Amino acid sequence: MLINQAPAADSDDNLSWRDLYDRAAREPNDLVGEVRTAVEYGMHDPRDSVEMVCAAEETTAAVVTALSSPWSLYTPQDAATVASGLFVQLQHHADALQELGRAVGRIAERGEVELPAPAVPGQPANLGDALAALQSMSEQVRGLVTRHASTTVRALHAAPGSAPVPADVHETVVAAAALLAEQHGGAVRLNRRHEDGAYEDDGFGCGCDITLVTGNEEYNFHRGDSEWSLIRESDGRELPDGSTVYDTHETLSITLKTAHPQQLTDDILRIIANDEEDPQNLTCGLRAVATDRA
Repeated sequence: MLINQAPAADSDDNLSWRDLYDRAAREPNDLVGEVRTAVEYGMHDPRDSVEMVCAAEETTAAVVTALSSPWSLYTPQDAATVASGLFVQLQHHADALQELGRAVGRIAERGEVELPAPAVPGQPANLGDALAALQSMSEQVRGLVTRHASTTVRALHAAPGSAPVPADVHETVVAAAALLAEQHGGAVRLNRRHEDGAYEDDGFGCGCDITLVTGNEEYNFHRGDSEWSLIRESDGRELPDGSTVYDTHETLSITLKTAHPQQLTDDILRIIANDEEDPQNLTCGLRAVATDRA
């Protein structure tokens, strides 16, 4: 997905409000892929219609949950991409309301339901009134998109970010180390393992890590196996060959390699604070998994 992307100055003037969504939609996405496969296979019967409506409801509810996170969006450009997608969804919802009316009309033509004339004043609204109201709502939604989509998306996309965001995993580690040095009460050391730019990101980060000392505990923060992890040195066991084995480590819920450094810092400090409050608390609500570290 297009996370943390600054606006492209040479294309802003020609930016359509749909462009950001179209770019994001071209990126590999297993969830989207399932739906596209179903569409390509063909949808011809009531089961397909009901399944897609259920999938759409679950997806829309999931979007609400995702956006409710304090770190759901990092930059105005992230917000622009999501806004672009939501306006596209509104257009499709409007189309779906129209198609529902047409589908009910076809059922009525087959004689399987009766569409009554509009209710007279004083009578309750009937099915015909409801379908007419849905048609009106569809037109209102289209009008909302026409009036506000372009202004909203373009304004967010062009907005300057208030802080730089990392361009790669190494910049993420360096930025997190700087924030920890400011916000952590103990010692913080960035351990550089390569020359500038001289690393290959294979899912295990750039090799650099961060050492934090608080009280009698020393922690190591690093990226490995496409995850951000925090190790307590007190959990290590020295083997006869001189290597050290760590039976557990804290795996942060954040997996993005260019995660917001403050988001990583908040999680790290939360773990350390929980350890200080309860030394026996080794999971802090995160997953503890086995790992070996030489």
